[in-house]
Amino acid sequence: MSITLIFVSFCLGFVYKDDDKTVSDDSVNAFTYGVQNIPENLRTVTNLSIRDKDILCALSKGLIEKDENDKIISVLCSEITQSSDGIQYEFKIRDDIYWSDGSKITCDDIVTFFKELIKEEDENNIQALLDVYGAKQFKDGKVTFMTGVAITNNDGKVVMRLNKPNKDFINELTKPQYRLRKNILMWGDMNKNYNDLVYSGDYKIESADNQNMKLVSVKKDSENKEIINIVKDENTELSMAAFEIKQRDIIIDPPESELSKLAEEKKLITLPINKSTYVYISDKNGDIPLAGRRDIYNNICEALSRFYGDDNKEFELAECSYFREDKNNLTNIQQRKVNLNKKEEWSEPQILTILAEDNTENRNLCRAIEQWFKDNTHITIRYSFVKDEINDEELRNRYDMVLINSEADSNNKQRLFNGFSNYMSDSEKDLFNKANGNYNLLEETLFSDYSILPLAFYNENIGFSDEISTLKIDGNGNINFSSIK
Repeated sequence: MSITLIFVSFCLGFVYKDDDKTVSDDSVNAFTYGVQNIPENLRTVTNLSIRDKDILCALSKGLIEKDENDKIISVLCSEITQSSDGIQYEFKIRDDIYWSDGSKITCDDIVTFFKELIKEEDENNIQALLDVYGAKQFKDGKVTFMTGVAITNNDGKVVMRLNKPNKDFINELTKPQYRLRKNILMWGDMNKNYNDLVYSGDYKIESADNQNMKLVSVKKDSENKEIINIVKDENTELSMAAFEIKQRDIIIDPPESELSKLAEEKKLITLPINKSTYVYISDKNGDIPLAGRRDIYNNICEALSRFYGDDNKEFELAECSYFREDKNNLTNIQQRKVNLNKKEEWSEPQILTILAEDNTENRNLCRAIEQWFKDNTHITIRYSFVKDEINDEELRNRYDMVLINSEADSNNKQRLFNGFSNYMSDSEKDLFNKANGNYNLLEETLFSDYSILPLAFYNENIGFSDEISTLKIDGNGNINFSSIK
């Protein structure tokens, strides 16, 4: 452990002592979860991180959910029936499900929830639900829910009829935004309203503010941990320091220096996330020809491979793939690698410059690139870090390269390539505008031009203490608090 971490740990022995009464519990059936943010608004998932959604999932249950094996399981329903034409679903609601106040959860409760969800949730988050007949019109205020939307209570079953078959409908319903909440508007201010809400999940909120949230198990005789103390830490170093002195049982993204140790102790879960980084290499009006851009990219790939290798927990090298899933397309990727290794003479500059947004990930990448070029080439790398100025086109044009931080979701490729548009040439923009959902040609063009190129796909790391023997992640990437032993 580093000297800095030891010092912070020493201080924490005093800083957190007075807070122990509010954020921890003497019970062996409790644990403390250190996070960077405690969400106040659980009405919509738009601004929630996947870790924020952990809390939503602890407080509420879905008709169906995904288990740790990515298998879809019935939760509030006991049976699902699909019509032969694929457009109608019937969910038989269990008769042994209850709100946290002991009242029974009914079909009408679930239908009312979907009515509220259509109105309150952002469209992008409920595309599956908007496939229900009349749902989009209801959201737009053109019909009433009772007469215009095909979501009904039919003799103990919630019945949904779609406009057309949707093979992803059931899978979509497993996501956190579809977890059952009563009076969903009140979930927009949890700190104010938590005590006035009833919950469908295994936990309810006993206390909440911007720094701490205490969840207690609804069923006192269950095997669940009775108490979950969620504590906001200002940064990962503070989380790790508190973890070291046993004041945290679960922490998110421990410092890089601690990952190997936690992995060796089998106290680390590494999850792939959509966060990714690409590099734009400017041709500088012809000063950096195609051969030069190819050579620069090849050297950057070598630098990251040498410094981080295959056992790195923070990220996975892109290896010429724009999306993590495409790394399995060996034929396509292998051809890119073959082309990348071609060598042509070009007039190397003495200095290459990089502009990047100021964050830990970019700082680490730039340092690795700088060191490798220093050790293996005659080129000096100089880099600058900025915040909002990264969007200043005039500033970007002064640099040879720009690191682009983005989200690489293979189910939403348009989002990624739209984010590249400020760096595209006119011909590349034309390909993007004509793609119509198929971005293969654009992708190949970007790569063969060596203009906008993939570097890394990031992971999220979850560390847990000796007090926890079992921690499961569901198929949507959320921590299943009820599974913790």
